[in-house]
Amino acid sequence: MTAAQDLNQTISRIVSILFAEELPFHLTGGLASSFYGEPRFTQDIDIVIRISDGKPLQNLLTKMSPDFLVDAEAAENAVLSRGIFQALDEQTMIKVDFHIGEAIHGELERSKQEEILPGIIVPLVSKEDAILSKLLWIKKGSHKSRQDVKMMLTRTGAVDFHYLNSQAERLGVSELLLELRSERE
Repeated sequence: MTAAQDLNQTISRIVSILFAEELPFHLTGGLASSFYGEPRFTQDIDIVIRISDGKPLQNLLTKMSPDFLVDAEAAENAVLSRGIFQALDEQTMIKVDFHIGEAIHGELERSKQEEILPGIIVPLVSKEDAILSKLLWIKKGSHKSRQDVKMMLTRTGAVDFHYLNSQAERLGVSELLLELRSERE
């Protein structure tokens, strides 16, 4: 199988499970950056998910167990701390990062159904929330996120700058947004 086929297979399996469990989620990270900005190879799948400890988490882990390797204790700790846990697709060896809770308030409600790969339609983070999320990652030291933001700002397609600017201010990344906007012009 090719890397693209592996990615398609992993996305399809994990999204099917999340839909079946009726959990609020969307894809984000490198897939969103590629969709809204510069297409690039991504080595993992990032998913923002709203889930609680207990039965919802246990049901998810049970559904994932035939195909994905997950440390249940790490998943429980991530849910309790609103952190990240990982799952490894044992067939494709692609890693899935589950980000518990929203970094940007209401981002799951602003998700858009998009065809990110041929035949793969999923809830995807909005362009503005993808930019905001990347700005937060830059504050944490991610250098790749700088290029991602510049490309998302450059690529054609509407950007709600009123929303983007107000949220950047609220999140403490407005100066960084201004800096990256000026670098692309």
